[in-house]
Amino acid sequence: MTGYSNSRLGAQIPVQTYPNLSFDAMTIVGNLNKINAQKLSEFMSTEPQIRLWDILQTKFKAKALQEKVYIEYDKVKADTWDRRNMRVEFNPNKLTHEEMIWLKQNIIDYMEDDGFTRLDLAFDFEDDLSDYYVMSDKALKKTVFYGINGMPETKYFGVRDSDRFIRIYNKKQERKDNADVEVMSKHLWRVEIELKRNMVDYWKDCFNDLHILKPDYTMINKTSERHTVMALLFDESEWGKLNRNTKYKFKKIFKEISPINLTELMKSTLRENEKQLQKQIEFWQTKSKKLF
Repeated sequence: MTGYSNSRLGAQIPVQTYPNLSFDAMTIVGNLNKINAQKLSEFMSTEPQIRLWDILQTKFKAKALQEKVYIEYDKVKADTWDRRNMRVEFNPNKLTHEEMIWLKQNIIDYMEDDGFTRLDLAFDFEDDLSDYYVMSDKALKKTVFYGINGMPETKYFGVRDSDRFIRIYNKKQERKDNADVEVMSKHLWRVEIELKRNMVDYWKDCFNDLHILKPDYTMINKTSERHTVMALLFDESEWGKLNRNTKYKFKKIFKEISPINLTELMKSTLRENEKQLQKQIEFWQTKSKKLF
């Protein structure tokens, strides 16, 4: 028993649709040996689907497939920093199946010792997430940007160059602002989890500490607790005034008074799509039966 009134829960929970889930960005790094660097350089210099620049004997940069893929090779920098010398960045959602095969066979298969250094998991909700409350069981820096209507439009969790960076934003508004694309659904919000370096191996468990909630403070019977929750909802800097045990107590209360936790929906969506996502990863990691 939570000790909170739950008489209104059944009437308050709206029907939640499962989000669409995909990998929205990938970075693969590996090493080009001297022979493959020469072969790839020759291929890229004549291939019409590639725009090549900054080309020297030990480095080049390129964009491929209508600018959808970025490729960089730099042997000197890699040797200096003791890291792999080639990087390929792309959004798999923007590539056709034929383009994926072309990219794999003509570019990525030349690399040795290759692996992922970035994976972005994107959950797209056809719901308005502006009034959801997001918190983590871990200590995370949180930044919120508001739209012209005064409602939250973008929320960042963590630091951009850390191994995990979370963005929750109004995808419909972002598309309208950046590409002037009108999204047909009434709402489109994205929860995007950017994983880098060692965290890419933990994509199946990357948001277990996250809670995307709709807390209902009217469920709290105790006046002092209710007022504290209202203060925390109104001004998140109030969390900084609480000691460790009190923070733990109120995070627990937030979960107990929230009839909706979208994170549970995200977890079940990930479980349902896990095999298909794993196949995508294996596709890029398995070498084609092509002789150079």
